[in-house]
Amino acid sequence: MPKICVISPSLKLGGIERALTVLAKEFVEKGFQVDFVCCLAGEHFYKLPKSVRIHEPDFFRTASILNKLFYYPRLLKYIRTKVKELNPDRVLVFGDWFSPVTLLALLGTKYPVYISDRTIPNYKFKFPIPLFKKWLYPKSAGFIAQTQRASNFKKQQFGEALNIKIIPNALPEMHFEALARENTILYAGRFAWEKDPEILIRSMPKVFEAHPEWKLVMAGTGPLLEPMKILVKNLGLQNQVIFLGKVDGLEHYYAQASILVLPSVIEGFPNTLIEGMAAGLPCICFSDIPYEDIIAPGLDGIVLTRREPNLLTEAMLTLINLPELRHTLGKEASQVKERFSASKITDEVVSFMQI
Repeated sequence: MPKICVISPSLKLGGIERALTVLAKEFVEKGFQVDFVCCLAGEHFYKLPKSVRIHEPDFFRTASILNKLFYYPRLLKYIRTKVKELNPDRVLVFGDWFSPVTLLALLGTKYPVYISDRTIPNYKFKFPIPLFKKWLYPKSAGFIAQTQRASNFKKQQFGEALNIKIIPNALPEMHFEALARENTILYAGRFAWEKDPEILIRSMPKVFEAHPEWKLVMAGTGPLLEPMKILVKNLGLQNQVIFLGKVDGLEHYYAQASILVLPSVIEGFPNTLIEGMAAGLPCICFSDIPYEDIIAPGLDGIVLTRREPNLLTEAMLTLINLPELRHTLGKEASQVKERFSASKITDEVVSFMQI
């Protein structure tokens, strides 16, 4: 039985963790032995099949400078020792920090390491991450780019020195209830600057003025949650904007909403977008994010090329006023379920890893 070692930051709630656990489950379904190595011990938000062996370090990372001086050398030793002990056929790791760390830890060993960055390709990381990437990435067996944009950027950086394959994130198994659509616009994501919930809130007054029966439902937490609540109050929208806070499963809200808005400035790969589309929601996003691999503008979603509140307002009003357009876009959007199915995406990963 071929063995795959998956190296993840942890099993806590997070985008990298979700992507890797989806793949790990599918690896098991396809007959692989899977070891899941966490770099950080802690809460297990994501559940794995019993056959997956989970490994965690017995040391912890804290915010103190002294801890960091000892944590990273210990982590390098931990990864190297653990992988040698497991002796896998392939190693798979995601993350702009954990990919170079794993390559450094396994330098000089026989193990083929497949890596993937998870944020936008031109993100300005602090030293020493750019240096480590430049030195270590060509030593990987392969690089998984989530989007065409990411692939193009890496080709400009590394040329033929990096073996690149475009493989998007897999859509996790989701079950959507057959609910009647309500007059709600859904936002699902962190309340942080890169998600830009502010532009959505500032786009709402004219929407509510024209359609007071509609509501904005916002799911998520983050550093901007309280400032956004204050903004809603200052705009007098308290009765029409609903803050849900942390939500463990969004399927119910995807099934209930009529429109999804993803106002993000930065997305490595917009998981929320494909989840909303899979639920049959007409979605609106901005061209800042790598939409090209997901949405065909006007066919299965709306993409705004300028980040202006009035344009977002107009797009939402268009969908509200034209229910038949919402239905058409949503029906086309739901086809992402086949394009991004976990089984299909995992087959692509397995093929790329030549295992």
